[in-house]
Amino acid sequence: MGRESKKKLEIRQLYKRRIFSFICERKETSRQEIAYALRISMPTVLQNVRELCESGYVQEVGQYESTGGRKATIITSCPDAKLSLGIDITKNYVDLLLVDLAGAIKEVKHVEMPFAREESYYKKLGELAKNILKGHKNLEDRLHGVGISVPGIVDEEKMIITYSHALGFRNLHCSVLSQYIPWPAYFINDANAAIMAELHYIDNDSTMAYLSLSNSVGGAVIINGELYKGINQRSCEFGHMRLIPHGKECYCGQLGCLDAYCSALVLSEACGGPLDGFFQKLNKGDPELKKVWETYLKNLAVAVINLRMAFDCDIMLGGYVGGYIEPYLPELRIMVGNLDTFGENGVSFLKACKCKQKASAFGAALQPINDFINHF
Repeated sequence: MGRESKKKLEIRQLYKRRIFSFICERKETSRQEIAYALRISMPTVLQNVRELCESGYVQEVGQYESTGGRKATIITSCPDAKLSLGIDITKNYVDLLLVDLAGAIKEVKHVEMPFAREESYYKKLGELAKNILKGHKNLEDRLHGVGISVPGIVDEEKMIITYSHALGFRNLHCSVLSQYIPWPAYFINDANAAIMAELHYIDNDSTMAYLSLSNSVGGAVIINGELYKGINQRSCEFGHMRLIPHGKECYCGQLGCLDAYCSALVLSEACGGPLDGFFQKLNKGDPELKKVWETYLKNLAVAVINLRMAFDCDIMLGGYVGGYIEPYLPELRIMVGNLDTFGENGVSFLKACKCKQKASAFGAALQPINDFINHF
């Protein structure tokens, strides 16, 4: 193939990728909107949409209401054209979540499975991944990959999990965890996965700090829709910001870390049971748990305002506690507002997560899907 012909082919492929990506991002659109938004000629749009329909990646699903002229045809992606599996590995269990090209959840599985750096654990992980596909036999060949979320620092260049206090290891090569999974694996930190899950529901160009309040406290930041990872892949370790000098001992060995005051364990241990039980008792007026909650919110308010002062962007509360926090946001916003140097009314920048359960598994599942779209 000559250089000029090769260049033309690359340009055609670029147009097709841009059009396909736009259709996937918009959920539904029209040929006219594609041409206008991407500044691509209508003949080029018509040709590419036709080819995408023929190859089974997009489809026509009806028509928009007439605005005076000819009704525009609604174009969407074909959800089952590609699938992705997300796996969230934690200290005591594994969550698996199967999604389609549109990000719709097809199956969810929760398995009690304590982490162990052993061959038997890795084999079991592979079995779980294969078993969840058994109920979708006609779609097995459409699985693009498996996203794996871990509570640790992931070096994406070396493909090594350099440190995970929650799982108790250092320098584990990603291929060890995924050796029995017969599909390409995409590794991501659990908090980064959770914030990517939130991007599925909001503007892809958002700038936001995400505070994950699970059994350990973590976080992530997106700037114009892109993850900020830091020089050493250690950004946004919000759980180890010092909240109270010389305060409670954190699991990291330091004193006064936010994690010691705002992890979900603070609440579940106070009620002597699961986190759901804490909020059930709190809503029934338990006086002791009410005191625990008031202290928790005061500490959380300090963390939130510190993040706001540092990043000057929306702050989203996620993780286990984030799934319960929405009814208490008015109270928390007042506390944060009282600490705000700039006295912003309403503290509208403070939000509760939209993905309230299995956010890390969902965000992990989106990684192979995004890879497929970006390299279409």
